[in-house]
Amino acid sequence: MRKHLNTFSATFLIVASMLGTGILTTTGIMLSLLKAPWAVLGVWVAGGILAWIGAWCYGELARSMPRNGGEATILRELFSPTLGEVAGWTSFVVAFAAGNAASSLALAAYLGEALPGVSLRPELVACTALLLVTGLHGLLGPTAVRVQTMLAAAKFSLLAGLTLYGIFLVAPAVANQTAGSAPVSQATGFGAPWGLAMMLVMFAYSGWNAAIYVAGEIHDPARNVRRAMMLGTTIIMLLYVAINAVLLTHLPAQELDGVGPVIAVLVKHLFGAQASAVFSGLVAFALLSSLGVSAFLGPRVLATMLGWFAKAGGGEGVPAAVTPQLVWLQAALSIAMVLTGSFVQILTVMGFLLGLFPILCVLGLYRRSCDLQGRPLMLVRYVLAPLFVGVSTVVLVLGAAQSPQEVGIALALVGLFFLARVGMRRFV
Repeated sequence: MRKHLNTFSATFLIVASMLGTGILTTTGIMLSLLKAPWAVLGVWVAGGILAWIGAWCYGELARSMPRNGGEATILRELFSPTLGEVAGWTSFVVAFAAGNAASSLALAAYLGEALPGVSLRPELVACTALLLVTGLHGLLGPTAVRVQTMLAAAKFSLLAGLTLYGIFLVAPAVANQTAGSAPVSQATGFGAPWGLAMMLVMFAYSGWNAAIYVAGEIHDPARNVRRAMMLGTTIIMLLYVAINAVLLTHLPAQELDGVGPVIAVLVKHLFGAQASAVFSGLVAFALLSSLGVSAFLGPRVLATMLGWFAKAGGGEGVPAAVTPQLVWLQAALSIAMVLTGSFVQILTVMGFLLGLFPILCVLGLYRRSCDLQGRPLMLVRYVLAPLFVGVSTVVLVLGAAQSPQEVGIALALVGLFFLARVGMRRFV
């Protein structure tokens, strides 16, 4: 397999995967759940630390299994083929297809802010963006990685520049009250809302493990996969916490509570409505990089599983080629989700499932078949892995209590994938 990703491109793959819908749309939703700006900022810090710990643990797994496929490959080799294939289908449908559906809807929301006088149907805009990006990836193949890297760099520069301006060049406003409004300062008591807020943050940080999906295409994966994940996660954590600090100190909480395109509200506050429209247009354009990353990674998971099926049927078992048909299949699933699901519902289902399978993967560090001999694993096995598994489990339980319907949909999807795979075994 051709290894066309170096440490820099793999790190930017992490950055592009993480920097998207979550940071641009979830702060207002979290504020409506937790009711206090300081609580929202604390959740962003906690989510970043959890992602950083997960990246460390995944780095150890990548040393032993430097192959494409992500959680599907890890769970297949450490637990069972069926579990790995269920994880693969979940990654393909939920992490990538549903992730692109959410990103395309966020793009539509920011484009609406950029064109306030134009009546736009969000679903139509989202589907058009999906078709555009999918067409580019189907035509350009790996060359499209360079395009999405440039878009990710532009998106990072926009948000980093806005954050630095808000921190150093503008005095913070009294952010917790406005004329005629009561301050929002008393946080919700610890419980289900905190779990759902953390699930949204876990969605925003999802992508910290993106390098594991293309480990077989990275130069010296035993070293560079973990390096890319750790570096990319650290960069994004610092940016996320800083930009939320700017949001929550410069804007009254009432102006953010429940709002989707929060960055557009911040730019309007700092620079005026016209600047907000321009900035929102740039953000919408830069969000194409998030769609591009999923269009690049998702079909590779499916191609890996097709290789497994070929082996089960007597073939060679090598990963199938990433054909345009696989890319378009993912786009079709994303479009179906855009047309049938709500934005918050998609985020909640994703947040739950994107937290479930990493728990199982990290537990794989304790399997005898996980070849980690000869390396200092005390920190990972006795500190980091228990922290990651314990905190993630509490978050998922609390989130399930807050949104039982969405979690039911998530578990039903996993059950459907499991039944389908068991049925396919009889014919492969």
